[in-house]
Amino acid sequence: MNLALSDEQAMVRDMVRRFLADRYDATTMAKGPMPLDEWRALGELGLFALLMPEQAGGLGGGAAEVMIVSEEMGRALAISPLAESILLCGRAIVGSPAAERWGERLLQGDALLAFARGGECADGKLSGLAAIVRDGMDADAFVVEAAAGGLFLVDVLDSAVRRTPVRLVDGSMAAQVHFDAAEAVALTLPATQWDEAQALAGLSIVAELVGAMATLLDLTVDYVGQRRQFGKPIASFQVVQHRCARMYTWLEQSRSMLLKAALVEEEERVRTVTAAKAYVGDAALKLAEEAVQLHGGMGVTDELAVGRGLRRVLLLSRLHGGGSAAREALAA
Repeated sequence: MNLALSDEQAMVRDMVRRFLADRYDATTMAKGPMPLDEWRALGELGLFALLMPEQAGGLGGGAAEVMIVSEEMGRALAISPLAESILLCGRAIVGSPAAERWGERLLQGDALLAFARGGECADGKLSGLAAIVRDGMDADAFVVEAAAGGLFLVDVLDSAVRRTPVRLVDGSMAAQVHFDAAEAVALTLPATQWDEAQALAGLSIVAELVGAMATLLDLTVDYVGQRRQFGKPIASFQVVQHRCARMYTWLEQSRSMLLKAALVEEEERVRTVTAAKAYVGDAALKLAEEAVQLHGGMGVTDELAVGRGLRRVLLLSRLHGGGSAAREALAA
């Protein structure tokens, strides 16, 4: 297994890192969702096309590219719909008539698809409630996984769709979505295509968590080196050193799980991503909590990036059932 980035992959990483560094620092990280103009700018750079298959008009980037881009997004604590809008919903519509309407706009960052679970579909009409839909208030359409199975596309312009805003723990907006016999277009994609989309979306979330862990550890090491108590930096205290070392161990173990999930053969992807989710979500939350503890009372406030980072990690670590659902899947 080759762990080194190719020249092209290193260029992608550096491009995304520079783009985010120009817009996010310790004072602005995780302060709110990425503005739509910045999202469109990423689309214009070709980033979303890179992550989509060639049959969707993309450049055919795979799991390694998803890992690289998502880790940089996590490192900047950028709140974006990358995992679900591009990797999950975008791949769900590949090969369907819906791709003609939404595909190009999605790649350019001009349209946003949100993933929802819930409701029942009968005779092309979807009814029911999708309880918490990330980015549901900003979405142009929903990819809905019905309770009884099946994927459907629903346009938000349908008068039978009602949205109620819900603010999430990281400050982003979700929606409760009510479908009252809304027009639903069936997405008849192969099971393997949907499995791949879910695996890549899960990989993206894991990579974001690893990137966030790296930033929170860096901020904490810098802080304990400056904070003085009893006439010396608290980094000189053995107990603080041990806690930082434990944080570093969680980070490196998580990064190893991420690399394995991204670089294995395709047939092993679902299992290794599930294993990574089972470990990394919990490890990231423990690291974020340690970071807050080592910053003291200020750590829980909005003034410091570690407090906002904790809330971001809390959300990411619980998406789609989090580590507990992943462990149940592995056991099954």
